[in-house]
Amino acid sequence: DEKMKIGCFTTHFPYSRGYPEYSCGGVEVVAYNLTFSMAQKGHEIVVFTTSINSKDIIERHRNIELYRYAKNFRIGEVNMSFKLLYKPLEHEVDIVHTHAGNPPAPIAALRYAKKKKKPFVVTYHGDGQWNWGGFIKRMSVYFHNKYLLDKILSYADVIISPSEYFIDESRVLGEYRDKIIVIPNGINMDEFDIGHSKEECREKLGLPLDDEIILFFGGLDPHKGPDVLLNALPKILKSIPDAKLVFVGSGEMEEVLKRSCKWLGIEKNIKFAGFVGDVFKKALFYRAADVFVLPSTGPEIFGIVNLEAMACGVPIVASKIGGVPDVVKDRENGLLVPPGNSNAFANAIIYLLENEKERERMGKNGRKKVEDYSWERIVEETEKVYEGLI
Repeated sequence: DEKMKIGCFTTHFPYSRGYPEYSCGGVEVVAYNLTFSMAQKGHEIVVFTTSINSKDIIERHRNIELYRYAKNFRIGEVNMSFKLLYKPLEHEVDIVHTHAGNPPAPIAALRYAKKKKKPFVVTYHGDGQWNWGGFIKRMSVYFHNKYLLDKILSYADVIISPSEYFIDESRVLGEYRDKIIVIPNGINMDEFDIGHSKEECREKLGLPLDDEIILFFGGLDPHKGPDVLLNALPKILKSIPDAKLVFVGSGEMEEVLKRSCKWLGIEKNIKFAGFVGDVFKKALFYRAADVFVLPSTGPEIFGIVNLEAMACGVPIVASKIGGVPDVVKDRENGLLVPPGNSNAFANAIIYLLENEKERERMGKNGRKKVEDYSWERIVEETEKVYEGLI
C-alpha cells in the first residue's frame, strides 16, 4: 500500500471550533472527514483553503498540513482569497483533489494540476444556484457555471459524484459520464452515539418533554426549502396541536421566516435554535426529535443531514429530489414527498407523528442502512481512484 501526498483544495475548511460567520455546510464536512480519514491511513495531506480573516494561518495535525490564505473579500457567504490561486504552487503533491462547491478553490486546483502536470480529481457537489442572492453573487455563479466549470470538469481525470440519481438530474454532469465514479458521502457513526435518551436530550436543550418535535437542520436558504416546512405547520397543528418545529441553522431567510411565524400566528410552536457546529450538540438535537425533515427545493445531491438523522434512529420526511432517494427509501426509513408541496409535507409529517410504531420501524431501518456509509468504506474507494491515476 503506497503512501501518497494528496493536495486537497476546498474554499472553506472547518475550524476545530465552529465559527458561525465562516459558513461550513455538507461540502466542507465531506472535505474535512475525508482528509482526517485519509491521514489516519498514513497518507500525507496538504489542505489549501481560505482564512476566516485577512491573515494567513498554517495549522499542522499529525500528517496534515493546512494552509488558510487571507480573505480579500466575500461574495454572499463565501470567502475569496487571491493567494489561494497561486501560493499552493510553492508546495509539491502527488495528486490534486478539489471539492467543487464554491469558487475559488476548484479554479486554484485546476491551475495547480495544469502547471504541475498532476492527476486531477474533482468531487462534484452540485450545480451552483444562480437564481437567488444579490446581483454580484448571481453574476459570479453564472460566470463560474458557464465558463469555468466546463474547464475544470473537462480537465479532470476523474469526477466523483456522491449520487447516481444526480448525474441525470444535473444540468452539467451528463456530458462527462464516461469519467464519473459514484462514491457516496459518509458519516462517523460513533459521533452520534452519545448515550442519552430522548428525554435527557430534550432536558439538556430546554425542549418540552411531552410535545412532538419536528426538526429542520441546515442553512435557512431558499434551496433548502425552510419556508415550505413552515407553511406546512398550520395544517400539522390542526391534527397535532402540541407539535413544535425546531429550526437549527442560520441563513439569509431567517428574518423572513420569523415574520411569517408572526403572521401565521404560530410563534409559540416554533423555535429558532441558530447555527450549531458542535457535533455533540448536533446529536442532542437529532436524538430529541420525533421526525426529521429535509424540504429542499433543489439542488440536493445527497443531504448528509439524512445520514445524521438515520444514525440517531430518526425517521425522515424529505423531498424526492437529486440524490435524496439514494439514501431515503420511501416507506423504509422515511417518506418521500414532491418538492415544494407544503400540503404533502404536512400529510407525511402528521402520518408519522400519529404512528409511533411506524416511526420506530423506520428509525431502526435507517440506523441499519447508515452502516453502508462509514468513512472507512469511502476512503477505500477513494484510495482506489488515486492509485489508478498515480
